[in-house]
Amino acid sequence: MRCVSAAVLLAVLAPQWAFAGSVFVNGVNVDGLRDQTFENCIVTIDSQGNVIITAPNYQIQVAGQVTPPVPVTPPVPVTTVAPPLPVQPPLPPPPPSASGVASGRWWLVTEDNGSQGHNVDVVVNGTTVRTVRSGDAQLILDIGPWLHLGTNQIGVASNSVNASGGTMYVYVGTGNNAAGTVDLVHPSVQYGLGSSRVGAYSRDYTVDVGP
Repeated sequence: MRCVSAAVLLAVLAPQWAFAGSVFVNGVNVDGLRDQTFENCIVTIDSQGNVIITAPNYQIQVAGQVTPPVPVTPPVPVTTVAPPLPVQPPLPPPPPSASGVASGRWWLVTEDNGSQGHNVDVVVNGTTVRTVRSGDAQLILDIGPWLHLGTNQIGVASNSVNASGGTMYVYVGTGNNAAGTVDLVHPSVQYGLGSSRVGAYSRDYTVDVGP
């Protein structure tokens, strides 16, 4: 139903709905509204006898009724905490060999700088531990099993034929093996061969080994 003069329409309808329903303008209950004219509006009477007026050009506000603002909840700060890194337990000390010498402590290490023609035997307490030759890959060998506590004899004997190229070294000493790299501090055995070496050559070393 279109209304040109809502005041006239409401006066006509008043006897029928005054006690049956309520009047709503734009969804607001205005039962106490008086002396008001709405133009260009739509009037609907629902099944309960309520008169519903839709007036797009009007803003309805009931005096004394204030809609409280919706509280804004501040965002909760989120802190990302990285999980703790696993703690690597300390490694136990290396067990001693049958002779009482700790493994991973005494090392035989070779260094070849492009040498040619050298053959070297390393003898520990009368036992040939290893024979190394020019051109071999670097040797890092734990010689604890061939040692014993106290005084030890280490012999290095070489035979060089048509030697040339760079130098070749044989070291024996104490150190720590870290990811395949052994750091020897003041090796007890330092045996070097150069391109001028010809024939047989040997040296004997006395090494004291503690527990």
